[in-house]
Amino acid sequence: MYFYKNLYAGPSIRDPEEVKRKLMRGEGQFTIYVIALSPSIPGPGSNQLEILHCVNLQQPYYKTYPPYIIGIAAGRTEAVELVQRLVQEAYDHTGSGDVRAYLFPHGIRKLRGRDVNPALSDKSPLSSGSGAPDTQEEQPKQPQSE
Repeated sequence: MYFYKNLYAGPSIRDPEEVKRKLMRGEGQFTIYVIALSPSIPGPGSNQLEILHCVNLQQPYYKTYPPYIIGIAAGRTEAVELVQRLVQEAYDHTGSGDVRAYLFPHGIRKLRGRDVNPALSDKSPLSSGSGAPDTQEEQPKQPQSE
């Protein structure tokens, strides 16, 4: 897993480095939630961030596609408040709620030769599932006549 250089921490987190170390080791932390970049493709109307309980990080998906963690919080309520703070900061600085553009004004770089957000690649289980880019467009629904 990757951590944002200027990691956001909720007010209840006394030692963010200790929490990071435990997350990296997979040690149980019952109240810890992480705010991570969403693996969805960035764009208008797409998710930008996800709130995950630290236990979710033990799932095989996150071993293959490690998340990019932006913040840590003690409890879900604190995590939601941290996301609100992030979005407000993004809006104050950029005039929009685009958190990715605020946190990474020059784009997200690769770390250790790997994409930081590999779920955006064609081989991700979140893409079409076949390893190929999605090419089928959704057809508009036709009104049904009675």
